Amino acid sequence: MDASEDDTTNLTPERILQYERDTESLRRPAGLSNAKCKTILAVATAFQDGTLSDSILLGGEATDDVVRNLLLGIKGIGPWSVDMLLLFQCQKSDVLPIGDLAFRNGTRNIWKVKNGKAKGGGLCPKKDREKIEKYHEPFAPYRSLSSYYMYKCSGMKG
Repeated sequence: MDASEDDTTNLTPERILQYERDTESLRRPAGLSNAKCKTILAVATAFQDGTLSDSILLGGEATDDVVRNLLLGIKGIGPWSVDMLLLFQCQKSDVLPIGDLAFRNGTRNIWKVKNGKAKGGGLCPKKDREKIEKYHEPFAPYRSLSSYYMYKCSGMKG
């Protein structure tokens, strides 16, 4: 594909879609599974047909909910991936990545939660969702700031 970490200018949807019939050439060098290859091709298609664009994702052309729904409509992209994109790449101000373990561990540590519904008293993204949202409610509409802090307080190395 002739793109490097320093120069991604030729990493375009059109270039990626050249590999649609030969996914092995896309898959092998990057170490991707077939499912990830299909997702990358679907994202490239969405950019090519205008469903997604830099201005939609980064330019404030669409609300966070619209962006979330557009991305979740692509097979292979789930809530965790959307939260990570909105939080770290799009730098949205009100992201609460409840599906992320480090975020939940940080929340558990800060608020000294001992009775979560996950194994070992941890916070479960489904069963403890309301509890997690309640802890972070005072930070709305800037919950991304509390989310960043949870990563620092998670106790995870990385």
